[in-house]
Amino acid sequence: MVDLHILTPICKAISALFPGQVEVVLHDLKSGRISAIENGFSPREEGDDSLVETGDYQSELLPDDTIGPYLKSNSDGARLRSVSALLRDEDGQPSALLCLNLRLTELEAARDLLEALTSLHLDTGSNLLKNDWREVTNSIVASTLKELKLSFNQLRRPNRLVIVERLVQADIFAARSSSEYVAEVLGISRASLYELIKLAKQSPATKVRR
Repeated sequence: MVDLHILTPICKAISALFPGQVEVVLHDLKSGRISAIENGFSPREEGDDSLVETGDYQSELLPDDTIGPYLKSNSDGARLRSVSALLRDEDGQPSALLCLNLRLTELEAARDLLEALTSLHLDTGSNLLKNDWREVTNSIVASTLKELKLSFNQLRRPNRLVIVERLVQADIFAARSSSEYVAEVLGISRASLYELIKLAKQSPATKVRR
């Protein structure tokens, strides 16, 4: 038999780390009631019946005794991302279910705001951008990294070739000293860059656009 009260500090610690964002619910599977709830934002209290939430947990249980992450809705309509962990007693029998419910509303709003602030609408036909080829280069590199879901440190030769193809299409290398600048930005030698430019100009997509 597991004394669930010893898990209360863990529930409090998790809720303290994510105030107002993560609800922590500890279900006592022996009694079928909620043993503890921290940071609660659903209309439930300690001692309430928990069978509705835990009744069919075994059908979703993974080999590592976890469930999820999965999506569900709160009573106020807010979207939640949840994960649960099965706790067993000394005999290996199910004793409790620890559920963590993360509110997504505020996080999704923050994501949408950041996406709007950081989105790049590149217009290489603009005279202003044409006069600042370095800015165009930076924008192409940044937008390509975002599209490929890579950080700069993860760039490999095929990824750099994609960037160079787009720089060729934007006619960046017509600008004086552009090769030196691009080589430095991509972290490669000018010889390596010239090889990529040659390959880029042979690309069917590049040939069509030029």
